[in-house]
Amino acid sequence: MFQPSRHLPLAAGLLSCVFAASAADVAAGRAVAQAKCVQCHEADDWEGESAASLESIIRDIVAGKVKHKTKIELTPAEIANIAAYWEAGKK
Repeated sequence: MFQPSRHLPLAAGLLSCVFAASAADVAAGRAVAQAKCVQCHEADDWEGESAASLESIIRDIVAGKVKHKTKIELTPAEIANIAAYWEAGKK
């Protein structure tokens, strides 16, 4: 028989691992932004935007859904990291 209280610590541990593995890396975002974005953009350009909103915008640019000066290729992790860096830059 399934006992929720018995499995709760395991579930909590798994969730914390998932969130830790998917946490954006601000330092990595800074490095990628400086390599691929700084020619035209600074963190201050995105004041008022959340990391989630920035991720969405960047994903659409990479996918070609939003017009951009140049074609950009970024991994999902790079997108999350840049968004985290730009969000942190406004604080």
